[in-house]
Amino acid sequence: MIKVYQTIKSNVVSLDEPALDAWIDIISPTEEDIKSLEQMVEIDEDILRSIHDYDEVPKMEKYDGYDFILLQTPKVTIDQEEDEETNDDDEIYYKYSVAPLGIIFKPDLIITLSEGKNDIVQYLRIKLKNFQKNRIVNTFNIPQFVLKLLLFTSKIYLRYLKAINQKLRQVQRNLELSAKNDEIMHLMDLQKSIVYFNTSLQSNQVVIEKIAKKKFFTGSEDNEELIEDILDENKQAISTVKIYGQIISSTSNTFTSVISNNLNATLRFLTTLTIILMIPTLVASVYGMNVDLPFQNSQHAFTIVVAISLVLSMLGAFWFYRKKLF
Repeated sequence: MIKVYQTIKSNVVSLDEPALDAWIDIISPTEEDIKSLEQMVEIDEDILRSIHDYDEVPKMEKYDGYDFILLQTPKVTIDQEEDEETNDDDEIYYKYSVAPLGIIFKPDLIITLSEGKNDIVQYLRIKLKNFQKNRIVNTFNIPQFVLKLLLFTSKIYLRYLKAINQKLRQVQRNLELSAKNDEIMHLMDLQKSIVYFNTSLQSNQVVIEKIAKKKFFTGSEDNEELIEDILDENKQAISTVKIYGQIISSTSNTFTSVISNNLNATLRFLTTLTIILMIPTLVASVYGMNVDLPFQNSQHAFTIVVAISLVLSMLGAFWFYRKKLF
């Protein structure tokens, strides 16, 4: 699916067909989509493969007549199983991952490529709808447009990291009340998201540093300020993801220790209880033997045996209590 936008008098308008000095957004590119762009640019097959590969490393490459940037951008999805179980929006569980975003650009054209909906492009569209006078996108200033895509990527990373931190606090509170398997799985999902974010941000940083050295992007003071903002935002995201990763790791280790300690306490209690119950069992077993025993001729024999069992059990329980084992 192709959508074409162009800036006309500070407003972004949609065009019916691809054109120069425009932003062409392609979602899940097909052969027909690629053919419709042949007159303006011939997209290499390696680029299309990298868009479909979610494990592709961010990079910046030069092709015949254009440059190509691949970024790993943050992505949020709703856990369908969680969504089916509840209608309460507060209980919907969001999962965070990354998705590739390809940017093809030359002085008079910019093309974004993504496999399915991309959160960065979606964020940009929402921003454009909320402003009557567009100050975000200028399709006649391609270097600045590319830099703003990079800036939005870093900002969305930070926004999702804040959401992950809030979810982490909620999981911690739930684990303090009860260590359910669902909460432990949620903690593992958050840890996996942090690993994805950390790897992608580190790789994006390498691409951003390459871009900062290109004359194509450093032709004006506004662009240089944008580059500084991008570097600052991305470094902040890298620092934040490292901190949250340490918190999640510490939380996981802490609750692993708590669960292990609770298990030990339960086993200790059951062992102590077993020993206490074994005392009357032992007395009953002795008096059940077919030999001469004390009190066997007494009419209170049963009462005496029960009393002996209770006294010994209470003494045993008291001893374990003094040793803090019960």
